Amino acid sequence: MSSDFSLNYEKDTWVHRLDPRTKLIYIIIFATVPLFFTEFSYLLGCAMLILPVWISAKIDIRPIKALLVAILVFAVISVIFATFYNYQHPAQHTLFKLGPLTATDIGFRSGLMLGFRASLPALVALILICTTDPASLAKAMMKMHCPLSVAFMMMGALKMFPLVSTEMQNIKTAQIIRGLSYKGTKNRFRAFKLAVFPLIINSLRKSRITGVAVESKGFGKRAWKEYYQEFRFKPMDYVFLGLCIAFAITAIVLRFGFGLGVDPYVTSA
Repeated sequence: MSSDFSLNYEKDTWVHRLDPRTKLIYIIIFATVPLFFTEFSYLLGCAMLILPVWISAKIDIRPIKALLVAILVFAVISVIFATFYNYQHPAQHTLFKLGPLTATDIGFRSGLMLGFRASLPALVALILICTTDPASLAKAMMKMHCPLSVAFMMMGALKMFPLVSTEMQNIKTAQIIRGLSYKGTKNRFRAFKLAVFPLIINSLRKSRITGVAVESKGFGKRAWKEYYQEFRFKPMDYVFLGLCIAFAITAIVLRFGFGLGVDPYVTSA
């Protein structure tokens, strides 16, 4: 069960009850606004605004633990590479040296900026993934006049995550029954290496079954334009959208009106 994404999107919180279109707009805003700033404190402020939504959604991190680890690893790698990158800035100071590599303060600050810019959109997207049924998300995207192929591709990708996780869990169980040990890093790597081929084959087989099913229902004719589920904004949607738009306007005014949020020593590249 820990690999089932439905552990999250079947909950009943105010975030889950938001219209999927509201959450899509929320993602667009919080994926764009961090690009305006290069100063660490402003990026940290964006993260602090995401945190209450994440907590109130009561997201169970077990099904998405691997994704969270991947986001964290990518952010840390960004910080490390930027810290040891030579920006050729006359005002930079050396923090420490590691063989031929030199860590600088400007590199570290640039790394923090890159790490936040990379992780914040991903964390916001996880809120959408964990609180919205993929089918409802696809219908909402179609309601926003998104091409059917793009909406279906999004739904298929989100549906594939739990399928692959469940399949991997089944393979692991079969390996343990057959006496394969998972103790130690070496045994875990060997077990994973043995599981890769059946995992790929079984995933491709399920993808093929899905493809045959949708084609038999007329997907190739692009005839899926009507559905019975209604999408209407509720008062909470309007309140949340108003707060998101106010945040975006405030960020634009601070950045382009007052010139705040820019670290002169940090490159935005």
